[in-house]
Amino acid sequence: MEDYLFDHEKLKNTLEVIKQLLACVLVAMIYAFGYRCFMLNTNPHYCLVGGGMSGFSQIITKILEIMGVIKAADVVLWQPIFNYLLNIPIFIIGWKFIGKRFAIYTLFVVMVISLMTYIMPSAITEKFDLSMTISEAVMEDGILVAKESIIPNFLPRAIFAGICTGVATVIAFKNCSSTGGLDVVSLAVANKKSTSIGKYLIMFNGFVLTGYTICNYFSVSRDYALQLFLFSFVYLFVNALVNDFLNGRYKKAQIQIITTNENISKILIANFPHGCTVVNGKGAFSQEKRFIIYMAVSSAEVNKVVHLVQMVDPHAFVNVTALQQVYGRFYIEPFK
Repeated sequence: MEDYLFDHEKLKNTLEVIKQLLACVLVAMIYAFGYRCFMLNTNPHYCLVGGGMSGFSQIITKILEIMGVIKAADVVLWQPIFNYLLNIPIFIIGWKFIGKRFAIYTLFVVMVISLMTYIMPSAITEKFDLSMTISEAVMEDGILVAKESIIPNFLPRAIFAGICTGVATVIAFKNCSSTGGLDVVSLAVANKKSTSIGKYLIMFNGFVLTGYTICNYFSVSRDYALQLFLFSFVYLFVNALVNDFLNGRYKKAQIQIITTNENISKILIANFPHGCTVVNGKGAFSQEKRFIIYMAVSSAEVNKVVHLVQMVDPHAFVNVTALQQVYGRFYIEPFK
C-alpha cells in the first residue's frame, strides 16, 4: 500500500488531507464535549473558566451579563461566538510564526469547536451535569418545609474537563493543528525554547483566571467566586499535566547503543535529524572492540531508533534514559 501511494502522490496527499480533517473533527468533538458539559454547566452561575481565548470570551460574556446586555441563560450561546472571533488574530500568529497548514487546520478546529459548543443538545449536557440535589427540612413560620439545595460538585467537573480538553489538545498537536487560543502562543514560545509547554499554559491562563474571578465578585456568582477560582485552577493544572504527560514532542531521551557495527552511527544520522557521539570501548568479558553511541532524540522517535538499530545489529545493547532538558542545538521538526 505504501509503495502504491508513493507512486501516486496526488492520492497520497488527498488521503493525508482527509486524515487531517477527520482528526480535526475528532479533536473538536472531544474538546467541545469536555468544555460544554463540564466547564459551562447547565447553570450559568456555576461555570468554571477555561484557559486561553475561550477564557477571555467567558470574561467578555460575564462583563456583558453584569452590564445587562445579555441574560445569564444566554452565556453558553454567546461564548462560542466570541471565542471564534478572538481566535482570528491567533490564526494570524500561527500563520506567521508556526506554519500555514497548521494555521488553517487550527482555524478549522476552532470553527468546529465553536459550532459544536453552540448546537450541543441540552439532553447531553444535562446527562453529564454532576450537580447533586439535597433535600432538607427547614422550619418556616412554625411549619416544617422541605427545601432542595443544589451542590455544584466542582471537583469532578474540573478533572474531567481538564482530561477531555488536554487529550484533545495533544491529539491536535500530533496532527499538526491545535485547539487555538493561547495554545498557539505557548507553542510558538515552546518551539523557540525547545521545552515543555505546560508551564507556559499555566502562566498565561493564570491571568485569565484572575480576570474571570474579579468579574464573578460583581455578578450573581459572587457566592461561588472563590470556589470557581480554586476549581478552575484545578482544571488548568489537570489540562497542563495531561499535555505534558501525553505530548512527546518536547520530551527527550538519551539513547546509548553498544555495538560492534561501526556503520550504525552513519545510518542513524541518515535517518534522523540529530547528531550523535561515538566512543571507542572494549568489552570487559570478551575484550572485543565496541562502539558506544550516544544520541539525544525526542520521545516520539525512541521506538523508531531502537527498531532501526535492532534491524542493523540484532545483538546491539540499547539503553534509553529520559532527559529533563537538553541545552545546545536540538532539532525539533517544525509544523508546516
